[in-house]
Amino acid sequence: MTDYSEEMPCLVKTGQGFSLSYKNRFLYSKYSPDRAISGAIDSLTILPGTLILALSPALWLGLEKLLQKLPQDSFILGIETDEKLHNIASEKLEQLKKNCDNSQKSNFSSSNSTFGRVFLLPFKENDYIVNILSGEKLLDEISLPHISTFRRAIPLEMSAGTQFDKENYASLSRLAQNTIASYWKNRITLTKLGRLYSRNIFKNLANLPSAIDFNNLLRQIKRPIFVFGAGESLEATIKNISSEEIKKCFVIGVDAACPALKASKIRIDAVIALEGQVAIEKAYIGASAEDSIIFADITSRKQVTGHTKKSFTYFATKYTDATFFKELGQKDFFPRQIPALGSVGLTAVYIALLLRENINIPVFVSGLDFSFSLGRTHTKNTPAHIARLCSTNRFRPVENYDAAFRAGAKQFAGKNAISLYTDTALEGYAKSFDDVFSGTPNLYDAGIQGLPLGIERISQEKLKAFLESLEVTNSEKLGSKEEKDTAQEKKLKKAEEIRRFLEKEEKALNRIKELLMFGKDVASCSRSLEEELNELISPREYLFLHFPDGYKCDTKSISFLKRIRSQIDFFLKDIKNGLKAES
Repeated sequence: MTDYSEEMPCLVKTGQGFSLSYKNRFLYSKYSPDRAISGAIDSLTILPGTLILALSPALWLGLEKLLQKLPQDSFILGIETDEKLHNIASEKLEQLKKNCDNSQKSNFSSSNSTFGRVFLLPFKENDYIVNILSGEKLLDEISLPHISTFRRAIPLEMSAGTQFDKENYASLSRLAQNTIASYWKNRITLTKLGRLYSRNIFKNLANLPSAIDFNNLLRQIKRPIFVFGAGESLEATIKNISSEEIKKCFVIGVDAACPALKASKIRIDAVIALEGQVAIEKAYIGASAEDSIIFADITSRKQVTGHTKKSFTYFATKYTDATFFKELGQKDFFPRQIPALGSVGLTAVYIALLLRENINIPVFVSGLDFSFSLGRTHTKNTPAHIARLCSTNRFRPVENYDAAFRAGAKQFAGKNAISLYTDTALEGYAKSFDDVFSGTPNLYDAGIQGLPLGIERISQEKLKAFLESLEVTNSEKLGSKEEKDTAQEKKLKKAEEIRRFLEKEEKALNRIKELLMFGKDVASCSRSLEEELNELISPREYLFLHFPDGYKCDTKSISFLKRIRSQIDFFLKDIKNGLKAES
């Protein structure tokens, strides 16, 4: 019997090649080491644009067969979570590359370009797989192409080494798959709304000098905070707990929930506004936010901040990693950035946690159901509910049954075993809520129905008893006259910085327009036309971020340049209006 160590991986000779033994087990068959991985590769369907996640590659058995099956635009990323096995995998991969270069008889291509699509994730970088795939973290050892190259990631167990760390391999595989899936979901969103977001940024810049600095509001709330979404559990909460008790809390409402809270005579201290489209104006009918401070995203509809008589502030959702947004984020006048959470409800909770004075102050959440009951989608008195009431007739009932039976909708038993419906998007928001806020101290789910949020639940009875025990305290003076009218010198400085930024962008866009119209006749002597266009367009992704192929700046394409030309006038108009407002 072959002698081998249980502590160190050892090669074991078999009748059909070498196997590997480690921790008292064989990582490949003792009889035909490559049989299992060969069968797994045969069963794979590898479409173009695939990233193969080679889990525990060890001796890289089956790599030859996998490369022969791999489409030209697909790549292989080896992942090894055991340091000893990682060292073996690294040495073996280098050896295979050398053999490929030196041996003309190899079944691999004699060119190293074939192995140029095979990489091994450095052992110490396993936890950064998301950053590496997204391009946020660059490594000398790995030169994976831009994430837009990939449409999917497929995990492939290359050896039994995965059995030593099943959960970690599964987690890394999910992270890689979710990173690629999220990228394409974001691309779809940007294709639909990217130009609107970018134009809203330019429109809102003129308002920034008049806004309260978001950073000055952090850690200011000393009372319990209540965050309300527009889901049906909001209705149950405001029915069981009186408005007088709720007023003891600092109340934050998402924009769509404002009419419902106003109808129940609940004072709304802060409104969270994310939406950039005109449809959200319905949420402000009836002056539902006139006595609230409005927290508006820099990409939200400009007119939203005009619905308050109190004050407003801006924050910036990081909706893109584009160069222009990064450069804006470094400007002193640009508002505080927060992660892109996808949902106004999640953003409201995130901001609530920033506003509370310390982690001992409780934050209660209701109306963030991410689900709906048969015939309904939102709580009463929300814009969706009112619109349904207004449009109902004998052919169109007030109950919205379509939502429960649309593609992707499914039934489930939610909190308290209440039968509800959800869909893929809403379910994704609930999962995101769990991922972001699970384990947050003193964050409580006060909703009686909906998808689980991954935070501690509190019953209506216990919540009511807690609020009754509180004393009425004076409201914080967020957005007071003193805070709103900051030092005139500081306000003027910010306005001047914004004016200079807008003038710079106006000059650059006019130059791009000139080059596209007259070409080489007006090109610079020191640079070619293509070089100057690329230099001007590539850091201004707002011009093309919403293109279907907007993940790249292709100034060599006539089609791309024609589309760029069609966008310039829209942004020039917004910039000129912003400069007029500043003057």
